Amino acid sequence: MWRIAMRLAGEGGQGVGLAAAVLAEAALASGYEVTMLQTYGPEARGGASSADVVISDRPVANPKVNEADLLLLLNQTSWSKFGCPPWRTPTTVVVVEEGRVPLEGATSGVLALPFERLARDELREKVAANMLAVGAVGALIGCLASSSLVEAGLGRSPAAFRVVNQEAIERGWHLVAQSTELGGLRAMLAGTGAPVLDGIDGPTLVTTP
Repeated sequence: MWRIAMRLAGEGGQGVGLAAAVLAEAALASGYEVTMLQTYGPEARGGASSADVVISDRPVANPKVNEADLLLLLNQTSWSKFGCPPWRTPTTVVVVEEGRVPLEGATSGVLALPFERLARDELREKVAANMLAVGAVGALIGCLASSSLVEAGLGRSPAAFRVVNQEAIERGWHLVAQSTELGGLRAMLAGTGAPVLDGIDGPTLVTTP
């Protein structure tokens, strides 16, 4: 039996809930058991937002994440709140938004990625930052194929955003897959027992209606 527990957090407007939904739906499509639990702050935009996603090969008894295997923290507030015990343990892998979470010196188990900068400068669509994060998280946990993430992301995308969201997921995936830190971070997640798929998926051809 294996189980991987993730908490995604940021502020309203960063698309935390959508990112969690795409990860959860990709896991379901891959034949896994999955739960998702979302929490909102007092405001839809600008307030706190977090979501828990648990993926397993058995039914999940408790959808709430108390000790995370992976944290995705997209702003300073979420880092201050969740980047410490009990949510963060010595084996927790943490992915942060480089532009919003300043890190002092080397921090073990933390990967800072420029989701917002890449979305703005490369993809020309700032709202695609959450899909970049989806691809990055998918590559880290290893039990999901990039094609399943793309399909789930497209299922949640309006027609006008289908192409950019696919590009964002694939860009985020390869950003991590080509990182020299991947092996060490995957080793930290090995204790979950989650399967790691061999190889990297190629791009998925999608026809935009």
